[in-house]
Amino acid sequence: MIKLIVSDMDGTLFNSNQEISPMNLAAIREAEKQNVRFMIATGRSVDTIAPTVKQYDLHCGLILLNGAEVRDEQNHIINTINIDYEKIPELADMLNRQGYFPEYMTNKGPQFCGTKKMMEENMGWRMMCLDRSHTLSFEEAVELGKSSVFQQSLTRNDTLEDMFAKELEIRKIIVFNPDREYNTKNRTELVERFPDLSILSSYPENIEINSKNAQKGYGLLKAIEKMGIAKEEVAVFGDGLNDFSMFELFPNAFAPANAEPEIRKKAKEVIPSNNDDGVGKKIFELLFKNKEEAFIS
Repeated sequence: MIKLIVSDMDGTLFNSNQEISPMNLAAIREAEKQNVRFMIATGRSVDTIAPTVKQYDLHCGLILLNGAEVRDEQNHIINTINIDYEKIPELADMLNRQGYFPEYMTNKGPQFCGTKKMMEENMGWRMMCLDRSHTLSFEEAVELGKSSVFQQSLTRNDTLEDMFAKELEIRKIIVFNPDREYNTKNRTELVERFPDLSILSSYPENIEINSKNAQKGYGLLKAIEKMGIAKEEVAVFGDGLNDFSMFELFPNAFAPANAEPEIRKKAKEVIPSNNDDGVGKKIFELLFKNKEEAFIS
């Protein structure tokens, strides 16, 4: 019997308009009525997921920053895993040389080091990454980024040294570039140089860097330990490579049709895409099976 449903947001629970569809939301509400808990597992920070949680009135636990931060339903932190501070300067230097503008996810919100123009260009790349219809021009993406929750929550520092002076805990680094082949090449170089870090992508247009153990699957293990729920009682949904650890550790793993090939291959089942209410349809099916099992027992 499923007691906990865990879903990635972008590309999974969200459709291409960055919305939770009425059916997906109805499925979550029905799960709550049946005392099946719901949890979000995302690469985003608490600052950038909070508006979504408020908009849809979600009362759920959060696995944030790919597992570097785990929060319960009361928003209390259960666990955190930071990147070793000593690695940051060399890592930042390599990312800068590769042409990226890193964002640093910290215990005091997202941080950026560089000029305002650099920050806005990076936000443009981020918006192009999130635009799965691939219709935004770079200029349109930059303008969209200026009013986005991502830029609104971002603190700009002139230099890396200025950010270091704040003595922050750095939990994740993320970079963007619309050139997929370029990202693949650079991610390979980063993995070779920093084998003790987790270097993944949630989309082909980005690279996400965490401590090796800061992965969604490991974060979820911490969460269910506190809840007293077994792995077999969890259903997970995801579409990107940063969801892979959940698919490795949890047997009931479902991938929408738009998921990365490696995720679809690892899934127990491929469900309809994020634009076809795949998560909601599968949740309703799982809830029906729960009722059947309860009746039989």
